[in-house]
Amino acid sequence: MKIKNYDGRSVVADMIDGCSTVAGRPSAVRAVREICRYFGGQCVYIPAHKTTGRTAEELHGLLRDAAGDPGADLMFEKIMALFGGYQVYIPMEKYAFRGTIAREIYERYDGNNETVGDLCREYGISFNTVYRLYYEGRGEKSQMQFDFTEK
Repeated sequence: MKIKNYDGRSVVADMIDGCSTVAGRPSAVRAVREICRYFGGQCVYIPAHKTTGRTAEELHGLLRDAAGDPGADLMFEKIMALFGGYQVYIPMEKYAFRGTIAREIYERYDGNNETVGDLCREYGISFNTVYRLYYEGRGEKSQMQFDFTEK
């Protein structure tokens, strides 16, 4: 199903949902994160049928690195089917996956300034943002400990 008049508000979620139907959710999330890390902050033309060309080769290479060869081929076809022929804005990873990154920082930060520097370089964020995300991750972790569902 091709998306007509796509507004780009949920391109990340739609890519993850589309790719997870062919390669599983963990592979899809890894792959889309790689796409956001590489193309983030840019408008990218997704080819409709062309499997050669710089953008197609870069996209396919990112998918192959994240999910392996068989999954990459299926995800690449799915992305072309969904977004082919459109120029879509790919958000930066630090914005599209903010909650996930906050949880990762919370789990990895050990109170050491060297660790903060490593996290800054890895995620392309500032020293202050590492601390902000650490506290967000801590808040999410504490919320996950409570079960609010009725039994």
